[in-house]
Amino acid sequence: MLTRGFRTQESLARYWAEQAVELCNDIDDETLVELVEPVHAAIHSLQKDRRILMMGGDACGKSSLLAMIASAPIIAKVPLKRHYVCWRYRSADRDATCSRFLPYEHLAGLELVDTLSCADAAVADTVRQLLTGTDVVIAVIDGRSYAQSPVWDVLATMPEKGAGVCLLAVTYTDTLSAEAAMKLKETLREFCQEKLGRALPQYFVSPTNKQACEVFAERVQEALQQPGGIRASIRNVLDKGLELVRKQGRVLNARAAVGRTDSGFLAGIEQEIDNFLSHQMLGVQQRSETYVASASYTLPLLLSSVRRTLGCTLSPVVLMRLSQLGTGTEKCFYRLILDEVTRMQQESDEQFVLSCAGHWKSVRPRMKKTLECEIGDFPQESLEQELNELRCRLSQHLYEPFSSARLRSSMSDLYNKRIGWMRSFVGFVCLFLFIAGVLGVIGQDIPAVGCVGVAAIIWLIGSVAHMVAARHIRQEVQKLAVALEPQLRKAISSEVENLVISRVAAYRQLYTLPRQKVAQQEAMLEPLQKRYSEINIQLSSIFPRI
Repeated sequence: MLTRGFRTQESLARYWAEQAVELCNDIDDETLVELVEPVHAAIHSLQKDRRILMMGGDACGKSSLLAMIASAPIIAKVPLKRHYVCWRYRSADRDATCSRFLPYEHLAGLELVDTLSCADAAVADTVRQLLTGTDVVIAVIDGRSYAQSPVWDVLATMPEKGAGVCLLAVTYTDTLSAEAAMKLKETLREFCQEKLGRALPQYFVSPTNKQACEVFAERVQEALQQPGGIRASIRNVLDKGLELVRKQGRVLNARAAVGRTDSGFLAGIEQEIDNFLSHQMLGVQQRSETYVASASYTLPLLLSSVRRTLGCTLSPVVLMRLSQLGTGTEKCFYRLILDEVTRMQQESDEQFVLSCAGHWKSVRPRMKKTLECEIGDFPQESLEQELNELRCRLSQHLYEPFSSARLRSSMSDLYNKRIGWMRSFVGFVCLFLFIAGVLGVIGQDIPAVGCVGVAAIIWLIGSVAHMVAARHIRQEVQKLAVALEPQLRKAISSEVENLVISRVAAYRQLYTLPRQKVAQQEAMLEPLQKRYSEINIQLSSIFPRI
């Protein structure tokens, strides 16, 4: 009884070949694309029905023989109305007039083609077309008139490639004597050699002889499953699948090697940045001292501002704003130091950006060559924005020493102590001037002039006292400013160190994309390698059974 055969091997080969194709999608490498299509073609060839074609002359028993060897009686009961009929277990996907459903599950995957007599030229042409892609060709010959069989002309034009095994089924030999049958075998062999240039396997079979048909069915099954038949299709799938898998292995191994190179390359870049950070850290102490020294640089400007604010003489204007001068002096001192520190930090940041740009310029071609990653132009604007935020943070921390030293309250006390006596002097000056004004109105000019003189004397005395107080205030402000330096040094030193580390970290952050790329490749590579290994083992394990 005929069957498809090698179903398990077919299923395994198809499944693992499809897994190899799916792995290509996950590997995503252009070099694999050209190997995918041959695998698809091999799988498609494997999935098609295996064709057994029966041809012969008139009334030679083709349909009956086909029905017997296939154990499908229905074949012999349906008359042929066209050149051929394709019997198939699954639904017809050919011309409905030439395709018939075969209701026998054991014949699933087979295509049994029954033809009309090849004596008809049109039928012969159709048969010649059907030979291409046929796995087993059964040429049925009436043993009583073998020389007149029309199959010889068709077989003579049978292509050497594309057609399967050809078997000669000699019918009606049961009417011959044993001696005549033996002689017929030799005669047919010579006739084949003469007509076709080669000898074909020949079998004496009668459609009515069940035992002979079973033996012949076994020969057809062997021909169907020969290495050049179904097994060739399975092996083709395995060959194409393994070729694809080997290429995948080379790609994955190359990626693994590149991954190790990439990791080493990025580690080298990280080391360069670490060296850059170490070099930057060497100047932290000196830069901190320079920033602290800005308090001494700006102190003369602060004292000059205090001098201008207090003025040289006693006045109601100075008296009215005296209570606010403590806060104003502290803010002025903070602003002077901040402006100086910011200016120096901006200069330092500009040099830092230039250094980073130079390093980026040297890394960019190396990154493109090693990682195949184009990092683009140096993102100066992004880095400068980050540095600006770091300077803002520095300015916020710069006020902490002023707050810790309670500089505002100390300076406020310094000014507030002078408010009492200054108010008294200003009050007496205003009182005598008021009295002088009243006396002048009532005509007492001499006493009025005397009051003005007294007011002038009081103002002069108050101005002298104001000058002495202003000098003392400047001295005290200077002492407070000098006393602020240790706390300023402590705050600036730690913050400058943090700033240097942070800005190098900001530059290091610019390499996030290539680092992520390498990390993703490493994370994705391991499961891909496991899948590749399993597919390779499974495809290779099918070979010994084929």
